[in-house]
Amino acid sequence: FCVARPRSLHCVVSPTALPLPLPLPHPSCIARPRSRSMPGVQSNEHRGAGALVPVVVAAIAAALGFLGHKAAAGWRRDKYDGMDSLVSYSSRLIAAARAMEDDEKEEERLVEDPLAKHLAGRSALKQATARRTRAPEGLGRTFMVSRLAVRTRWFDDQLEECLGMPDSYRSSSQRGHIVSTLGVTRDERSGGSSLVLNTEKSMAFPSQVVELGAGLSTRPWRLHLPASLKWFDVDRQDVIDAKEDLLLGHGAEVEIMSPMRRSHSKNALLERQIGSLTGTNHNHRAVEYPLRCEERMAVTADLSHPSWMRSLLEAGFDPNKPTVWIAEGLLMYLDPARVDALLKELAAVSAMGSSILTAVVTEKCIRRRSQKRGKSTLMDEWKSGCPEDPVAWLERLGWSPMLATTRAEIAKALELPAEVCSFPTETDRDLAEPQGYFLVGTIPS
Repeated sequence: FCVARPRSLHCVVSPTALPLPLPLPHPSCIARPRSRSMPGVQSNEHRGAGALVPVVVAAIAAALGFLGHKAAAGWRRDKYDGMDSLVSYSSRLIAAARAMEDDEKEEERLVEDPLAKHLAGRSALKQATARRTRAPEGLGRTFMVSRLAVRTRWFDDQLEECLGMPDSYRSSSQRGHIVSTLGVTRDERSGGSSLVLNTEKSMAFPSQVVELGAGLSTRPWRLHLPASLKWFDVDRQDVIDAKEDLLLGHGAEVEIMSPMRRSHSKNALLERQIGSLTGTNHNHRAVEYPLRCEERMAVTADLSHPSWMRSLLEAGFDPNKPTVWIAEGLLMYLDPARVDALLKELAAVSAMGSSILTAVVTEKCIRRRSQKRGKSTLMDEWKSGCPEDPVAWLERLGWSPMLATTRAEIAKALELPAEVCSFPTETDRDLAEPQGYFLVGTIPS
């Protein structure tokens, strides 16, 4: 039985049992005399209690759903090394591919990116190391050339050419595949599919670069860029957050600082940790990888949603200035209708003298991949490809096509022996149908 006492309630089990103090019950829980009611008529108390049941059940369901969502998000982040999805995690795999190329012999490497190994993470580096194979002896290279290394090199060279900057790589003679995006015209005599040099070149160079789906790209820290250039990295929240943390943790400059506040320590992370313990780094940050442009902005936006442009404008993008748009490994992950809308939108907000650099896979390649789905590979996430004529497609979306080339043609221009390439190197498009194209388009001035 229960005996009410001030400020506590003791439940007595037996005369010898010790009383267990419990908090006072809520007044609504105190027993009241039962009210008499007519048979078949429910009392007010019973009706009120019955009405609360669905509310309580809904609240419990919502709480369980929230906890389940948080648990699933945590599982995904653990699985994808801090990222929310496989597509986001691909940014680490691409960084790992650049790190593998950076390990190649200095005179043979296509890409120099010492920051890549810090951004890739242990898991992606382990995968990349396991996948690479040794090149045949006597051909100079230690390992085979990957698809991503060639792709990265093409975008590097094209960007520097667009901006009027010198080649970052010593082998300037290997820039044969680079045709100035500001001085090329289509050859109508050959049906408009091939491209020839135009001797007249514009000297107005873009002052902004927007890298769409930037991932863990490191171009602002490693390429030759104009000192007055404004750079925008655009990607999803999870990618931007991870990238900014990694950059800060490994000595990359994320904002321009005066020389008095900059330190070029060989161990930037250690110096910052020591400084935080001693209180000496209040106005002194260690920088191992300085920015090579005037300003860089990290913009969080979902490019699959039309509202992304608002975020870019709020970050300081000026549609009245010429821009280089980079869409390196993005378009194949968007729906076909969204790809067309995005490229049209970019053309609409681009000033004269702007350029777009992009890589696309073909519609036939997408169809072949759809028949082989089920292995949970990254390519299973591909949704869209370009039509058979990529030049006409780009023109229809508001851009003046300047260049349409293939990975095999780029490898040939770089004078890479077929024996060291981990991809088909047949350049005759009649003999080997390309699986994708590297495209350049402009807004003519």
